[in-house]
Amino acid sequence: MMSINEVKTGPSTLSQVILKQYGYKLKGHSGLIYSLIIVQLLSLLLSLSSNGGMSSNSDSISIAVRTYTGDILLIFSLLWLMVVASLLGSQPYRSMEFSVVNNRLVSHASNILLLVTYAVYAGVTSTLAVIIHRLILSATLKEGEFLFGGLQIIPQDLLLGIFVATLYFILVAATVYLIQSFSLHSKGLGIILWICFFAFGFGTVRIFDFNLGKVLEFYAAETSLGVFVLKVFCTAVLFFGSSMLITKGMEAKR
Repeated sequence: MMSINEVKTGPSTLSQVILKQYGYKLKGHSGLIYSLIIVQLLSLLLSLSSNGGMSSNSDSISIAVRTYTGDILLIFSLLWLMVVASLLGSQPYRSMEFSVVNNRLVSHASNILLLVTYAVYAGVTSTLAVIIHRLILSATLKEGEFLFGGLQIIPQDLLLGIFVATLYFILVAATVYLIQSFSLHSKGLGIILWICFFAFGFGTVRIFDFNLGKVLEFYAAETSLGVFVLKVFCTAVLFFGSSMLITKGMEAKR
């Protein structure tokens, strides 16, 4: 056994070790990319069916409206990233990686780089998949059944969609990774945090006379791109940094 304090490396050497571990993990977990592709293909098939509609009838006119959405593509990709972040932060994975990682700083830093890489990849592919979804609908639905404000895709809007989706993925990955770090100390605490994650993030929580609302709206309701980026960046740095501090006192095997 050795303590993290026993590892003496300079800044340049440490960054090289982190990058090597990142490259090793990226190559070793290449199968995760294929699983993302499978998840996105499945969600693409599911999104081709309508998720709701309405109808109206009169003496001479009958109108039926069906709605389609590509949100399921983003949701499935988000769930995939949550599973990946949960696995990277779990005790079995961290015990397994001790054979190639010198200390927990290297472990965390390489994991964070890996999660950011996956978040970027998921943000790009899921956004492009939404566009493919729209193109498939326009090609398969009969004329007169497809009402849409044009299929023109403005490059700026495409890049903005990819950028925002990636930021959301990074935010969720940082949150899940932090929860798993707490779970290393107490499984009970981890369960409580998972409940809070879903309750406060996606549900409306009310305690006595205080309506806590949705924490997600703190980010989603932001209208300024600059402020939104700042919120996500600060939150991600805080959560990833907290994950490092939580396990700082633990010992790592060489």
